[in-house]
Amino acid sequence: MEVKSFIGGFDKNFSYLVWCPDTRLCAVIDPAVEVTPIFETIEKYDLTLNKIFITHTHHDHIAFLDDYYKLNSTIKVVGFKNLEKDGLDNFIGVEDMDCISLGNQILICIHTPGHFPDSMCYWVKHDSIIFTGDTLFVGRPGRTIGRKSNIKELYNSLYNKIFKLHLDTKIYPGHHYGYKETISIKDNIITSDFFKCTNLEEFVRTMKEFEKNRLI
Repeated sequence: MEVKSFIGGFDKNFSYLVWCPDTRLCAVIDPAVEVTPIFETIEKYDLTLNKIFITHTHHDHIAFLDDYYKLNSTIKVVGFKNLEKDGLDNFIGVEDMDCISLGNQILICIHTPGHFPDSMCYWVKHDSIIFTGDTLFVGRPGRTIGRKSNIKELYNSLYNKIFKLHLDTKIYPGHHYGYKETISIKDNIITSDFFKCTNLEEFVRTMKEFEKNRLI
């Protein structure tokens, strides 16, 4: 699978344009940044926009969705089956470990609640890449201070789902909050104390310390 990243939006958001090199079918993961450069890239590489994948429905991650509907009113929008936002046209609801095709490519949907109930990661097993939204960044996890956040669920999503994948899997996060744009699961674990916790209680303490220091 080919991947091109675009940064912008409300807070160093990423949108990813991904495509099947055989069929030229493409998708956007998180319509979070201004669309003109993405549309120009679709045209440059002679791609056909096929789907939108949503990692979760916080506003900054779907801010430009209407622009895609304007381009193609029948475009399919993929996200967790129980979205926290109603009224998305042409919606395909997926569950944990469902598979969605993009040409000859397969994206495996991994439900990763914690930061938000409808958080979904998209894993391309064949290419060892995963799009993690706000569940996992370079250097730290997503925050759990929101009204619908749940730190226990986030711990489970990280330690019992994402970190069980092959450690060479490359992370494509929802924001550019780290010292580089992407990182392998292995290197993220090695370089961050958030990912060395041995149990939930230790993870909670680490996250509380992080939030306390943010307030200073």
